[in-house]
Amino acid sequence: MTEENYDAIVIGAGPNGLMAAAYLQKAGSKVLICERRHETGGGLNTDEYFGYRLNLHAIYHLMAEKMPAYEDLGLKDLSVRYIYPEVIAAFPFRDGSSLVFTRDPEETAQSIAFFSEADADAFRAMWTEFQPMLDEWLIPMTYEMPLPAVDQMVEFQVNDSGNDLAHISEMSFPELLDHYGFENERVRMALLSFPAMWGTHLDEPLGFLFPLYLCRMMDAALVKGGSHRLSSGLFRSLLKDGGRVIDEYAVTDILTEGGKAVGVRLEDGREFKADAVISTLNPEQTFIDLLPREDVPDGLMQSVESWEWEDRSLYNLHLGIDSSYTYKAKDERINQALITFIGPETEQDLLDHLDRVDAGEDTEAEWLHITVPNVHDKTMCPPGKNLIRAEAIVGYDPEWRDRSKAFGDSAIALMKEFADFEGNVILRREVTPVDIEEKLTTMKFGSFKHGAYNPLQMGYLRPNDECSCSETPIEGLFLGGASMYPGGMILGACGFLAASTVGDYLQKPITSLKVE
Repeated sequence: MTEENYDAIVIGAGPNGLMAAAYLQKAGSKVLICERRHETGGGLNTDEYFGYRLNLHAIYHLMAEKMPAYEDLGLKDLSVRYIYPEVIAAFPFRDGSSLVFTRDPEETAQSIAFFSEADADAFRAMWTEFQPMLDEWLIPMTYEMPLPAVDQMVEFQVNDSGNDLAHISEMSFPELLDHYGFENERVRMALLSFPAMWGTHLDEPLGFLFPLYLCRMMDAALVKGGSHRLSSGLFRSLLKDGGRVIDEYAVTDILTEGGKAVGVRLEDGREFKADAVISTLNPEQTFIDLLPREDVPDGLMQSVESWEWEDRSLYNLHLGIDSSYTYKAKDERINQALITFIGPETEQDLLDHLDRVDAGEDTEAEWLHITVPNVHDKTMCPPGKNLIRAEAIVGYDPEWRDRSKAFGDSAIALMKEFADFEGNVILRREVTPVDIEEKLTTMKFGSFKHGAYNPLQMGYLRPNDECSCSETPIEGLFLGGASMYPGGMILGACGFLAASTVGDYLQKPITSLKVE
């Protein structure tokens, strides 16, 4: 039974789907979003228990007000507020010393100088070189369609910062640190933690990502009230302009006529037609599960069938406690950090740990990234209490739930090596890779970036050279999720780029205040 017709239908109401739909609706298209779950937001997931607000998936926002949607969709007026902690990252060590990264690069260099004056100078030089790479290339490129690798390298040659970026682009992360002259094992461990915390393999030749991982993390923000506030703002923007959302019903089919995508069918049998369909799902779901096989070209199907998932996922332990939580290290700034890394003390410690993760030997917590959100946002838990979010990079195991409690116990034991907290645990919630996969089904194997980051699945090749610019070989079908360029991590990019492409296709182009 066919119901109402639309200009565009978006499959999936995660941040990218909401963003694409809100842009298109604002530009005058008639838009419908179809969402399998009972709520919108995807990884922008904040649940409240007894006054504790748990960010169960996304918490760190690297682009925040840099993403065009913040201004274009009026998110500030829709109660989306960002909090920018002054102290970003801290690395306490068992001997009482610590390494502290703040928004001030000179303060950070001075902290590094405690371990190595030469590395402090190397950091200053690297930071200075990174800024024009970011301002002139990496940040603008995030919100522009990708170029083939050869064309991109030619474009880089127009100025010094482009040449510098081209020079580091194919280095591994340790090679990049060698290039800038870092020698101290603790400093190198800390710098490598920024890409490693996202599950990225450090030996991949993805050096172009390092300025983003480091410098954007040094400007990271929290959403006041929890990450779900961002998805709520996007949702309200869409509804304000007349968009429609159907939730609690999965899309079972992308409807086609003569090889052209013309709409969707829901699991209750309802059908909706549209001139354009945007899928924010992963490649397997889009091209194998939802489309008739005869409508998918063989070359595209081969690419989809060879899609590589991340082999590292996330384990999150959330604790609500009725006591203080303070670190034992001498530098009190650690207690104000957005994120504190504990466990490894040298580069080799970190590399050995990641090897154990990849070998399936991650039976105990060895490396944790800890945030205490209420230090920065008092609305996140009841007065006088503390909320702790401890995150670990782990491998996927279908039996994760069987060992979740024991792993959580080992995480608490590791935290107590570095911090004092002896009060009662009022709330405890564990989120394993299996939980991620079951709740957010686009994240197969807990693949929280929707697919591995490697040279064959990045840039113009994400997810392949036919679909990285949102348009697919199937007329009327477009991609808009994290498996297309530029990838995941709440960048506000995939949905924006999809909306731009589909707006032009519908002859109702979107406009942006920040992107010319």
